[in-house]
Amino acid sequence: MKVKAVIKKIKTHFKKQGIDIDVEYNGTRWAFQHNGYVGSFLANGAMASDTDAQLEADACNFHVRRGDDHSDLQSDYFAGSFRDNATQMIESLLPKPPKFKVGQLVRGKANKRATRQGYAGKVGLVMEATPGDFIRVAWTGAPQPKWGWPSLPQRDLEVAR
Repeated sequence: MKVKAVIKKIKTHFKKQGIDIDVEYNGTRWAFQHNGYVGSFLANGAMASDTDAQLEADACNFHVRRGDDHSDLQSDYFAGSFRDNATQMIESLLPKPPKFKVGQLVRGKANKRATRQGYAGKVGLVMEATPGDFIRVAWTGAPQPKWGWPSLPQRDLEVAR
């Protein structure tokens, strides 16, 4: 993925949640900040002084760290962690909002995983919806398990009408 495509992806992801963000080039890496964390990446193979070539280069080396944490060259300490792609870097700083709201009635889709795990076609109430890909659902007619309501992938559920 090109650097300009990654910058566009970062800006649109944050804009969808009402946040205006700047992605800046600091001489070695492209970087942006959110909630005290820094996301950064490199332009592979482009000269540092040529900004136009930087935008056309491939993005690589996606990294996330705390804003006040820096790597120490004297010791063997490396701040933060690396991600495999731009989406993982972006969503580690600002996860997607949940697909369903708490109190919403949902039904298990008739797909392979839902059928295998036994909730295909069942209707339930969303008990907890955190940012990310999973939510907790209380199925109708089923008692609450002693370990709590199960956490299920949002993509296996649909709104019950």
